[in-house]
Order: sequence, then C-alpha cells, then structure tokens
Amino acid sequence: MWKVVYATDFSDQSNKVLSVIMKYRELIGEVVIVRVINIHRISFPFVNAKEIIEKETAYAKEKIAELRDFLNNYGIKCEKHHIPVGDPAEEIARVAEEENADVIFMGSRGKSLRKILLGSVAEGIVKISKVPVLTVKNGINVFDRVLYVHYPLDSKVPDILYDLGKVAEKIYVTHVVEPMLPPESTKHVFDEKLKKAESVIESIKNDLTSRGIDAEGFVGIGCPPVEILRIAEDECNATCIVLKPPKRRVTRVTDCVLRHSEQSVMVIKEREDS
Repeated sequence: MWKVVYATDFSDQSNKVLSVIMKYRELIGEVVIVRVINIHRISFPFVNAKEIIEKETAYAKEKIAELRDFLNNYGIKCEKHHIPVGDPAEEIARVAEEENADVIFMGSRGKSLRKILLGSVAEGIVKISKVPVLTVKNGINVFDRVLYVHYPLDSKVPDILYDLGKVAEKIYVTHVVEPMLPPESTKHVFDEKLKKAESVIESIKNDLTSRGIDAEGFVGIGCPPVEILRIAEDECNATCIVLKPPKRRVTRVTDCVLRHSEQSVMVIKEREDS
C-alpha cells in the first residue's frame, strides 16, 4: 500500500485531491500532510515575516488537525504532518524523500501547470522530485481509465501500474513511434522500430491480462506529445495519463503532456539503476 504525501493549501482544489485519496483509499496505507509556508510570498521589505509565519503556522495546524481527524475516521492512517517554511516545490520534494513516500498527491487548476494551486509548485515538483507525482486536474475518478505511456521500450514496467490495475476499469498501454525523414531511405529502420514497439506493448498487455487486469495495448505513430494527448482523448477517454521519463529527466514530451492534458497526470521517473 502507498505512503502518500498530500500537499495542500486548504483550497477547493486541495479538497478535490482529498476526495481522490478517499475514493482510492484501498491503495493507501498512510497519508502525510504537507503545508508549506511560501517564503517567497513573505520575504519583502517592511513585512513582519516572523509574525506572518507564526500566524500561518497556527492556522495550518488547526486545518491539518481537522484533516487528520477526517482521514482517521475513515480508516486512513494519518499521524504525521509537516509545516516547513521555504520554497514549496523544494520542501514538498524533500519531505516526500525523507518520508520514503511512494507518491506525492497534489492538485492543478486546468490545463496549464502555470496556473496551479501553489503557483508553479506542481511543475517544480515534477522536475525535481525523485518520488512519483500525481497532479489531479478534473474530477475524482482519476484512476478509472489509465493510459500508461511506456518509454523507453527496454525499460521495466513500474510497480505502481500493477497497483493501479487493482482499481482501474481498464489500463491502456501505448508507445509512440516518431516518423523518420526522408521516408524512402529510412523505411526499414522505422519498420524495425514499429515492430519492436508492437512486440513490447503486446507483451506488457499480456502480462497485465495474466494478472487479471483488463488491458489493451496499441502503438501510435506521430509527434509523441500530440499523439499521446490524442490517444488519451480519442482512443481511451482516459482519466489519467501515466508517464515514465527516463533517468529522472523531465523531457519535452512530459512537459507538454503535463501542461496541455485535460486528464490528471502521474509522472514516475525511472530510477538510475533500472
């Protein structure tokens, strides 16, 4: 079961994330609440920073106590909380790593991660966190239909995908092969890549199916971020896109999908030793 770091600013969007935690509580063993007091918003001349920090800390303690009681009443273990002062993205990522969390849950306000509940926090966390990050966008049925983008082809399937298979109506598995130019001289290379992709995706689908998970696999052809978004909308009606950028790097594909998807997005960075 997951140990979840729940990043909140006590807004309506944060409450939506709380609803996601409640809906999928069978996956969750423990919740750690984090409310960061954003030092960037109070470090101005003629501002009594100490007084503001004390006031926000006191308010955060009251709200966290309410959240903790609420979660505990529904059988979700919630004993720890953190109210650090500093850069929100850095502090949330730090807490998640120190707590050895499995996932960070946080919210966003629509398509662009420039308009999120903690300013540009979600974007920053995705870039620096070693822990998987779920950004909740629309609705609470986040894991009903999951589109998993497998990349690179020779990498391992993340364990989280098998966890999601326990609650998802269906898992879709895809990989996008980019066209090569000029096509007349690169056709044999492209055909080999396409054949390998189809084989790998079929293998992953069969593995999921053998575990009792309803799964479907297919390979897309085109510009990866555009094709991923198209598949999520047109082929799957996905509620969540799961991305696995290689070697802890946030690629242009990840960045584009994060910014423009209608769906919630989970980013799982591949470990250095995988």
